[in-house]
Amino acid sequence: MLLLASLAVSLLVANNFDSYALAKEFKGKVEAMDTIKTYMNFSEIDPAHILTMADLEMSFALASTLVAFNDERQMVAGLAEKWETLPPTKIKFTLRSGLKWSDGSPVTAIQYKDALERAKRAHPDDLKALFDAVGNIEASDSSTLIITTKDEVTKSGILLKLTEPMYGLVFIKDGKLDLSKSAGPFSVKEKSQNHLTLVVNPNWYNFKKDMPSKVEIKRPSSDMDLIANFENDEWANLVSGTSLMRADSAERFKQKGYRTWQRSLDKVFSLYPSKKFLNAGGAAFINQLAQKMNREDLLTGLSGFSLSSQFFPRGYELYSASEPKISSALKPSVKGSVKIIIPGSLIAVPIKEHLPAVIRSAAGIDVSIEVVPITGINERMKRGDFDILATSVAVADPNFEGSMSFFIEREPPFIQSTEKPNDFAAQLREARSLPSSGQRISRMREIIVRAQEAGHVLPIFHFSSLAIAKPGVDLSEIPNTNETIPFSKVRMR
Repeated sequence: MLLLASLAVSLLVANNFDSYALAKEFKGKVEAMDTIKTYMNFSEIDPAHILTMADLEMSFALASTLVAFNDERQMVAGLAEKWETLPPTKIKFTLRSGLKWSDGSPVTAIQYKDALERAKRAHPDDLKALFDAVGNIEASDSSTLIITTKDEVTKSGILLKLTEPMYGLVFIKDGKLDLSKSAGPFSVKEKSQNHLTLVVNPNWYNFKKDMPSKVEIKRPSSDMDLIANFENDEWANLVSGTSLMRADSAERFKQKGYRTWQRSLDKVFSLYPSKKFLNAGGAAFINQLAQKMNREDLLTGLSGFSLSSQFFPRGYELYSASEPKISSALKPSVKGSVKIIIPGSLIAVPIKEHLPAVIRSAAGIDVSIEVVPITGINERMKRGDFDILATSVAVADPNFEGSMSFFIEREPPFIQSTEKPNDFAAQLREARSLPSSGQRISRMREIIVRAQEAGHVLPIFHFSSLAIAKPGVDLSEIPNTNETIPFSKVRMR
């Protein structure tokens, strides 16, 4: 062994190698093999506040829920090892034995109570689906959490609601969120405006040795096509995107044999009129587009989509067997140019290019389009100083009640409510009070179809989540039932 080592040193010297550079290169290769390097438009990180797919990925990375889903989409134990219903209105959760935070300190039920109550205070409008059903949360001891529901617990759907990542356990310090300490798979090590570093939590209840030890995240530029540029990117080893891409890119990736992960159709791109626009006759304009707009022209040169006649894709619980009936009885009274805002993303590029001509052809109206940074879209929605929001959202949430609440009840809502019969938020609250899951699903199907018929939303196409990885990054353990790529399920091999 010593002789071989001496020979290796001699050869290095003889070939004039720079040993320091070689060591540095080796270190970089080792780091690359256990570190995910990716891009993400992260915002002010709060696992309880999910607006974009990036928010969803961060929530899965930094928090864990009481109840989780397995790969077959069945509910299984999360941070709670068991639960017991205490009719008529209580459910008791017992935390796993030996749960620890990333710093080694014990997890307690009172900390979970604090996390849920902080989420409710911080985002009351976004989290109505759960908290409108909850009367009280108490920690009876260090490992027991008891939730009291307003109605019968067996009819509340509380377990399904608690699988949502926004109800995960986060650390609260002096009433504020502290993400440097985590009970989820990762914690935040460093954060700047354009860079984020997560480190693995070896104390996580589902920790595996071949999980990434670190996740390096950079904010991409607004015009950066992550998928198309991936093969020439010397830094990133994983990118998340969508199936919507240039047809030549899709064919090239197939030929090169890149490792990919893709869901079935799980996103919808739609037009959402603002309340101001609806009050000015915008619903009739949206319905005119529904009847006359050539959707295919909007997607010229792209692949990976399916034109949509409904908001939810076929096969999903809220897909209706009865197609929406779009009336042309009302004549649009919109005058002048229509102002459309689009969140900055890869989809914004082709949409901005083709949408004005498509609308002009269908309605004879000029369009002005403003691309808004994704971190600022929520504030613009609150201001309401636009006519139409054009954006994509995820629609394959197994919690159909939470999904409907997100689109209709959050503040600001994507799908606006006005006076009867288009008071969709009030109709949704009524639907949630129905006694059985089947009745709630049926009523919510009617609500989303009615919203489309009323011109409060116009779905245009469905597409899928997609991820591509370079050698060393294994995506094979991520089922396509997942909504996104959980970093905790990526394997470094």
